[in-house]
Amino acid sequence: MTYLRITAALAALLAAGAASADNISLRLSYADGRSGPVFSARHAEIGAFALTPDVRNQAPGAQWRVVARDAQGVILHEVTVAAGQQRHVEAFNPKTGAIDIAETVRQASGSFEVSLPFDSATASVEVLPVQAGSGKGMSAAAAAIAPLARFDRATLAKLAATSRTARTARAAALAPAASATTILSTGPAAARMDYVFIGDGYTAAEMGKWHTDAQKVIDGFLADPLFAANRANMNVRRVDVASNQSGVDEPDKGIYRDTAMDAAFNCYNIDRLLCVDADKVHDIVGSVLAPDERDVIVVVANSTRYGGSGGDVATLSMAPQAIEVALHEIGHTAFKLADEYDYGTCSLDGEPGEPDVTMNATRSVKWRSLISASTPVPTAAGVYPNGTVGVFQGAQYCTSGKYRPTENSRMRTLGYPWHAVNEGAARKVFTQYSGGAGVTQTGTIPAGGSVYVPNVNPGWIQAAAGNISLQLTGKVGTSYQLYLYQYGANGWAQVAASAGASASPSISYNAVAGYYYAVATSSTGGAYSLSYSYIRP
Repeated sequence: MTYLRITAALAALLAAGAASADNISLRLSYADGRSGPVFSARHAEIGAFALTPDVRNQAPGAQWRVVARDAQGVILHEVTVAAGQQRHVEAFNPKTGAIDIAETVRQASGSFEVSLPFDSATASVEVLPVQAGSGKGMSAAAAAIAPLARFDRATLAKLAATSRTARTARAAALAPAASATTILSTGPAAARMDYVFIGDGYTAAEMGKWHTDAQKVIDGFLADPLFAANRANMNVRRVDVASNQSGVDEPDKGIYRDTAMDAAFNCYNIDRLLCVDADKVHDIVGSVLAPDERDVIVVVANSTRYGGSGGDVATLSMAPQAIEVALHEIGHTAFKLADEYDYGTCSLDGEPGEPDVTMNATRSVKWRSLISASTPVPTAAGVYPNGTVGVFQGAQYCTSGKYRPTENSRMRTLGYPWHAVNEGAARKVFTQYSGGAGVTQTGTIPAGGSVYVPNVNPGWIQAAAGNISLQLTGKVGTSYQLYLYQYGANGWAQVAASAGASASPSISYNAVAGYYYAVATSSTGGAYSLSYSYIRP
């Protein structure tokens, strides 16, 4: 039996030769308007760098979708970003690591960067609200979502040309010019999650101090068990840029400094909240690093005052405890984890999209596979060793009605481990960048039925040349088979199959670069867990 799937998005990409086509990196800004946010395209770069992976974990209302469409309105690629107008800010006690302040503030303006396809098939880029049923491969009519903003191809191409000139001028104005140094390289930027550390408030005479401070911070990150475990999927770079004056702004103390990125404490009148001018950060980092070399940016302030923040750009100071603030904030910025503490303004409007909080207090909870049969659900605090996965009441600013997976993790109190659920969520994000670390899909196949792999939009993967491996595990006595398909000149064709039906069939295929999907079938039916890995282009 042959199982074929055709998507309009894939057909459009293949027709345009997407595997070798250029992409566009866009910086979009937003500001309050009379009837909602007003978007403008501030900067564009065109090149052969990697696309931004789509990491969608938060609730729909807290996100925007940025999509590339072809002339027929088919979505070629999409990236989900946090809707920045409502910003959650927090401050932690430096002695206990517990939350002290948690507020939602109105951010009237801001910006973000995404990389999208810009081959001959791309006709426009749109910003859309996140709604149920949205996804790649859908036409504008099918999705029935009115865009918040639209930028046509000609406008974006013109912006890319003017952006090159403007960035060159801004870079020339820096004295001395910014420079980048690779600290850790494990592979090409297109197949890694790339972290950038840049200092603010360091003068030209203090570059030696900045190098020492940067190494201390980077060593702290890489020593964290989560980052140590995923080291092979990361690159780390340091960016040097001199400020005119040493230190950072402390408005509550009447201290102001002329720095490259305007780092300042007392942001939103919260003394430990450390903010920067994100546009200046992107300008400086972008002058020395390509878009796929700057996936996560961390600004280090030349100050020993305790503080930091998350968001589009993470910040921390050189206070001894500030590394813990930065790790927590990167949990938000990079891995889309929720706060697990119960202090703040509670909302019970619907099931949270983040992987580490829920309103479901039963064994069908989203992290059910990690709960031991001997652990009761809901799970009482103070009874089990910390790190035991259960369903603990109190999370995401709610003392009741929302639940977290462990009693205390880094997303609840600084200084604690990440624990299994958060570590798993982070691994999935690393995999979206590296492609080769492996993805696990679980579910149930009815007797005589089948499932597609992957079972999420767009329904296929783009792989570089190299091994594609699949391993399915089912219960003893059940029977499954696997089939692998590739898209070629004549459409989809089967290129590999498992060696007969069994409870644990597998495929190992030496693939050429291209588009693939798999099908798992079962004559008996039953639950399954299927892990697959491939090399991301």
